Amino acid sequence: MRYRIILSLAVSLLVAGFSQAQRIKPRLKEVSLNNLEFFQTPTANWKLIGEIQAGYNDTMLNTAKGMGILHNDFSRAIQNKPVHNLVTKMEHGDMMLEFDFMMAKGSNSGVYFQSRYEVQLFDSWGVKTPRSSDLGGLYQTIKKGNGMRGKAPMKNAALAPGLWQHMEISFQAPRFDTKGNKTADARFIYVKLNGITLHENINVDGPTISASFEDEKPYGPLMIQGDHGTFAIKNIKYAAQDDLNVDLHDISYQYFEKSATNLAEAKTTKPNLQGKINALDSRLAPARDKFLLVFDGKMNIPATDSYTFSSLFSGTGSLEIDGKKVLEAKDLFLNGSPVMGTTALKAGEHTFKFWIHKDLDWARPGLSLYIEKTNSKSIALHAAASMPDRSPAPLIAVKAESGPEMIRSFMNHNNRKLTHVVSVGDPAQVHYAYDLLQGGILQAWKGDFLNTTDMWHERGEPQTATPLGAPIVLAGNCPIYEKTTPKDSITDYQYKGYTLSAGVPTFSYTYKTLSIKDKIQPEGKGLKRSITVSGEGKEKTMIRIAQGSSITPLGKGLYSISNQSYFVQIPADLFPKIENFLGQQVLLLPAAEAIQYQLIW
Repeated sequence: MRYRIILSLAVSLLVAGFSQAQRIKPRLKEVSLNNLEFFQTPTANWKLIGEIQAGYNDTMLNTAKGMGILHNDFSRAIQNKPVHNLVTKMEHGDMMLEFDFMMAKGSNSGVYFQSRYEVQLFDSWGVKTPRSSDLGGLYQTIKKGNGMRGKAPMKNAALAPGLWQHMEISFQAPRFDTKGNKTADARFIYVKLNGITLHENINVDGPTISASFEDEKPYGPLMIQGDHGTFAIKNIKYAAQDDLNVDLHDISYQYFEKSATNLAEAKTTKPNLQGKINALDSRLAPARDKFLLVFDGKMNIPATDSYTFSSLFSGTGSLEIDGKKVLEAKDLFLNGSPVMGTTALKAGEHTFKFWIHKDLDWARPGLSLYIEKTNSKSIALHAAASMPDRSPAPLIAVKAESGPEMIRSFMNHNNRKLTHVVSVGDPAQVHYAYDLLQGGILQAWKGDFLNTTDMWHERGEPQTATPLGAPIVLAGNCPIYEKTTPKDSITDYQYKGYTLSAGVPTFSYTYKTLSIKDKIQPEGKGLKRSITVSGEGKEKTMIRIAQGSSITPLGKGLYSISNQSYFVQIPADLFPKIENFLGQQVLLLPAAEAIQYQLIW
């Protein structure tokens, strides 16, 4: 094992290329699941429910009456009968879609964009090498000859059956000319599963197998497959991503070199350069620094709506539309976050004035201006070369292949930056992060181990490490349970180091008169944790096995935590206590005996 302690090194100041303006995530519209009015004539297998429970070995999902969750109550009688698929009344072109879903063991379904292009939903838990038929895969097309033979996800980010999972998809519809001839294939801009990117910019040259249509169109309904298996879906949100056609014209510019710093000074100063141009462009400034660029022009807005503008440059500047200031920045840095502003605009022509003053000799020049609105894409109003693409930081990853790895770092957890974290990776591809100040597991994940780019690239800021797999996030608190503790932390905890056995660490710490040994290691499809307590008072001490918004017994020692976010398995002959604590629930066992349990996800 290599135990790495990361130190902050003083290195020369380097600016990492140019940063494109951050895209504003569109406001997604949520589909009401208080009824089925969003869908065309649902068949009887589609039911609205209020609660759902399942273990990782359950081939059916246990449901309770209510609303808010859409359940496909699959039976063999409807297998391979497409009439039982669920189709929306809404038809879409380009679209962003998000939803949560739960698969029963061995189950199968899919989401078909425009009822033609499938993203696979499947129980792929534990699959080492995913195929196009696995969760998140893009199924093969029905096109004969050289059609797409399917696209497997880059990683398997699947969680266990019975757990809620999250998928995000950005889809671009095929393009057609005025005569109806296809000019561009459908494309998946990205597919993300549980926060992990599975696909980026994948063209699909035709409808996939089991599509409702063999032709292709600019618009079509969304379809959810119902004739293949049992699953549930909730929190369905979507946003159309229509093209936004905004035209800039009659643009003029003025360039001042060391002679003006703002609009007031520009009015009384003769510009060094001026003229008519076709696009906003930072390259109109011959100098690298100490210059003012002022743009005046007109823009055509296609529809009355609220529009958001975003800009990035180095220095000071602002955008005015029809004399009204829309965005303004002081001491903006090109490699930082853009300045943004939103304003209501009527359809038609508007005047604009946009200026920047660069007075940062160490910062590189560049200028961007984007516009977007709800249900539209963000488009650039500047020349492409005005804002060179940012050179992405190289991925610096730590692998756990030849043996276990331990990496010390900072880590973000529940909106807090923790400073004493060790991440432990294992060749079994089951990993976890541990808070040495609390003795708590922060998160656990599978697949690749650790992204250390923010620790080792350039200046090494912000010195945080992040999982390379889809993590489950735990409470991260000390196993020693003190209900009287005013905060969700233990202040009498003292870390005493660790010992190794076959490369696996056992952490040691004390709490008051107690000594605790904590060993965590891969087992099966999860982690086994062994906790032993010695010392005066252990008979009265309770060990916190889990903490979450809810804890639900599922039978035979299996518990679901935080509304089916992960499982805890304890020996079936033990009977833990569940009680409320700080607005959550805790699962407790007495510390009198050695405790073993398993985290499963």
